[in-house]
Amino acid sequence: MITPPLAPEILAEYPELAVLGRTATRLHPRRGNPGVGDSHVGGPLAWPADEPWPVCTRELRDGHRHGRPNPLVPVAQLWASDVPDLPRTIPGGRAGAESFDLLQVLWCPVEHLRESRGPAVQVVRRRAADLPADLLTDPPQGDVEQAGWIPVPCVLHPEQITDRPCADALPGPLRDRMPPGVAAGFVAPGWKVGGYPRRPGQTPCPHCGNPTDLLLLVAEHEYDDETYHWIPLEEQDLDWSAPHGDSHRRPTGLRLDGDLHVFACPDCGTVHVV
Repeated sequence: MITPPLAPEILAEYPELAVLGRTATRLHPRRGNPGVGDSHVGGPLAWPADEPWPVCTRELRDGHRHGRPNPLVPVAQLWASDVPDLPRTIPGGRAGAESFDLLQVLWCPVEHLRESRGPAVQVVRRRAADLPADLLTDPPQGDVEQAGWIPVPCVLHPEQITDRPCADALPGPLRDRMPPGVAAGFVAPGWKVGGYPRRPGQTPCPHCGNPTDLLLLVAEHEYDDETYHWIPLEEQDLDWSAPHGDSHRRPTGLRLDGDLHVFACPDCGTVHVV
């Protein structure tokens, strides 16, 4: 899929935007039938058969705990060969950085006491060379409190783009020169790896306190009425009101009450979710 570029006249009028650009990979999930060897949302994970499936034992929002450890739900699998902006190293302190080329995201689809909002997320980073031939084919099923936290299986159509900050994160003098609404469309919506978050503010690492980078944006919508200029060229003539027309705009079917940002610390490797 191809995203229309930012209008040349905007770049000409606001040349400061050029230095603020950074690459991101829009994942463009669309409903399909992904396999265990694919990059995807909501499909099967390349999980070693002899490795325990992750479970959740966190305290629930009502103060109780799961009646038993609750198996997590597969959310996404990203191979570095498909996603240019996926980091390939994990800081390792004295031991040096570890390399990886596979990112797997899971979560518990139940409200938890310590989560500000959304599901409890777990990120697994692997090397494809370490995967055994025997992979898990039937992961355990657990409790599901929020049906809107179970993604519809989607194949990906990754595209590297230039991302820019959201309006409130732009330098004040630059933002003040722009007409209302212009600055709101610079940051890419939808599922993406890298780039800028959709919300302003610092996201210090909870472990070391250093600044973090956006690793993954999990989104309900790929685009909407306010971000129509991010609609891929291939879908600009689609009728959203037609039967199943919304499946392109909301392909994963998630209902998260907003975007979910997964940040990673470039210094210590800690991952946290906002």
